[in-house]
Amino acid sequence: MRLPRDNELPASLIPLTRLQFFHGLMVVAVATAIWLPAPDVAQHWLALPAQLTAVYLLLLTGLYAGSELARGASTLMPAVMLLALAALITPFLPALAATLLMALAVMMLFAMEKVAAIRDHWPPAWQKGRRQHMQFQMVSLASVVFWLISQDNQALIQRALE
Repeated sequence: MRLPRDNELPASLIPLTRLQFFHGLMVVAVATAIWLPAPDVAQHWLALPAQLTAVYLLLLTGLYAGSELARGASTLMPAVMLLALAALITPFLPALAATLLMALAVMMLFAMEKVAAIRDHWPPAWQKGRRQHMQFQMVSLASVVFWLISQDNQALIQRALE
């Protein structure tokens, strides 16, 4: 992921972009770290990628809702509220359900950022950074889902061999 240059963004978005870059690295690191320890140790880490993605979604829904309200528009509000609801219920779901819900929410955010209300209002460098960040989120969430599926398959194979 490439950070936008300082002259590509308004001054108010530069710290936020750097924070989101750090957030993306954290999500990738946690999703990768799940594969390293024994499965019983990794179980405690499974919820983190989905919860970190939920925090990211809450941040973006707040930004997009705020900009909509400031412009006096309401075209994105139903989608923003749906994303916020998905992010808020994520901590209360099992790891697989939370991860799949966040993957679905990130795909919805991909589609939502194609709407003219976002494309016309936010700088192109911001939009490019969000696309890259969402790709990090999707790869990390897919890694967690694959880990969960592989652990289930290993358990089934072990039971079959016994």
